[in-house]
Amino acid sequence: MRRLSRCTGKQVRPALTPEERYTQRQEQTKPVLDAFYAWLDSFVPAGGTGLARACQYTRNEKKYLYAFLHDPAITPDNNRAENAIRPFVVGRKNWLFSDSEKGAESSAILYSLAATACANGLTVEGYFIRLFTSKTLILPWHTDEQK
Repeated sequence: MRRLSRCTGKQVRPALTPEERYTQRQEQTKPVLDAFYAWLDSFVPAGGTGLARACQYTRNEKKYLYAFLHDPAITPDNNRAENAIRPFVVGRKNWLFSDSEKGAESSAILYSLAATACANGLTVEGYFIRLFTSKTLILPWHTDEQK
């Protein structure tokens, strides 16, 4: 069954099951990585160069790169981490022009609370309302707010 993309309205494939992801990685990705490392092992750049250091770094990281082939829950990218810190990068530019150090610190705390609420599947506004009107500490992973 196909579903529509929220952004484009075009049909997209449903997400793969972990078993399907594992099978596809073994069939499609593993041969490419094996061929790449076979080529890398046959390649000997001049010692001490940037290329030699890059090749050695790649050899040293092989076991970590191959880890995603064996565990379908591991992604081969860091998109989730990059997207999680993006608001802080934007915020950092805004904090640069804060009138005081305390104001910048307060902004950073609010960004952190908002990101934590999002990471736990809550609406930021709903979490903030509960947080600032409650007399007890409400951790985002313990709220009963409807998502």
